[in-house]
Amino acid sequence: MRVLICGLLGLVVLTGCGGNTPPAATGGGASVDKARERENAIATCMKQKGFSYTPSVSRPKKPDAGTGDYAAMKEARGKYGFGAFSTFVYPRPADTQEPDPNQATIDNLPDNKRQAYIKTMNECRVAALRQVNGLKVTSVADYQDQMSTEIENIDKELDGDPKLVELAASFAECLTSRGERVTSARPLQLSSRGAAVWGEQAERLAKKGAVTAEAARPYLAKEIKSALVDLECGKDFYAAFVPLSTRLTNEARVKYGFQER
Repeated sequence: MRVLICGLLGLVVLTGCGGNTPPAATGGGASVDKARERENAIATCMKQKGFSYTPSVSRPKKPDAGTGDYAAMKEARGKYGFGAFSTFVYPRPADTQEPDPNQATIDNLPDNKRQAYIKTMNECRVAALRQVNGLKVTSVADYQDQMSTEIENIDKELDGDPKLVELAASFAECLTSRGERVTSARPLQLSSRGAAVWGEQAERLAKKGAVTAEAARPYLAKEIKSALVDLECGKDFYAAFVPLSTRLTNEARVKYGFQER
């Protein structure tokens, strides 16, 4: 599968992905209102079952630009490449989220009560998804299975789109002629090829010890060169791929109770 459920849809306790931070409200007002309505439904459900729960919806974030616009991509790649070695040269501040008001409650419970709380919270969240979002889900596992299928369908649609397939073939041919390594001409593989290749190199370097900005700059210079070649070869491809991928992903996020990105 292209992207893990946790990464694509931002799921946390509901699917056992980690802590208890609520999904960030990154989309329009309507989806934020849905999130707020769902949180209130969870609180009501928890109260009926003898547990306290504070509704919480994170502040809306400004979405990242992801239109496939050539000028914007060229500017970004001219500084950050594919985003691998730039993390050492231009470290970004941590993405701080508002603390979940319910986490302290969970942390202070003994193990047996903590498990009961989380189990009840998951049950209430599933019920809220049915009530507020109209999803036909029966359990957390069923919810995960449906999202897995949704993601697989998105991948199939992107890899099977006739226009993208045609553009990907030309993209791959151009990359090969410019000396870039290409292992697949499938749209999804091509869209993430550069980030994967340079990400692996960055990981290998990091395993040798702390990487300073000075040490990373020569690698970043090569990465930027590769990223600009990738963009030149894939200019038409990205202009078609990025908007379609973004639309399909956002439709899935909204469908399953999360905000657009």
